[in-house]
Amino acid sequence: MSTRLPIEVNPFRLIEQRRELDGEFPINRFSRIADLLADNEGVIEATLSFGKNELNLPSIHGHLTGQLQLICQRCMKSCIYIIDHPIDLVMVTSDEAAERLQGSHETYLVEEGRIFLQDFVEDEILLNIPQMVMHDQCDPARPLIEALPETVSQTLDDEKENPFAVLQNLKKPGNLN
Repeated sequence: MSTRLPIEVNPFRLIEQRRELDGEFPINRFSRIADLLADNEGVIEATLSFGKNELNLPSIHGHLTGQLQLICQRCMKSCIYIIDHPIDLVMVTSDEAAERLQGSHETYLVEEGRIFLQDFVEDEILLNIPQMVMHDQCDPARPLIEALPETVSQTLDDEKENPFAVLQNLKKPGNLN
């Protein structure tokens, strides 16, 4: 597998040439997922085939594989997320074209006739990471706060100082200075 990929490509030219690109993207270069990562080591492998689909629409077919070490939202420790994501997108040049194909095909908007491959791959990863990454079984990072028994709650309420107690003194005659 070739590991060196171009930074930006004209997907329509590659579609005309029916090109296939294989390579790796270092995880530490994905800036938009950096906050979700427990560790940014490793690579995402990509195979991207440029061509036309069954309806003769310009498309990219391919596959992303790899693994991310994300932060578990329950225990705040590392959680491995396996990426095994197929790609099947129709290239469009306008929002109107995307709307026409909505429902029948997934689309990718190509602006100015080019795409940045790393951004393209990172977009696909972001769209497929679950919103809440968690281990199947783990303990929360902090214990859950449970409701206090009524007697303890009442005692705590009695001990709280009334922030308006100072204002009572202002109501007394002679304290209006």
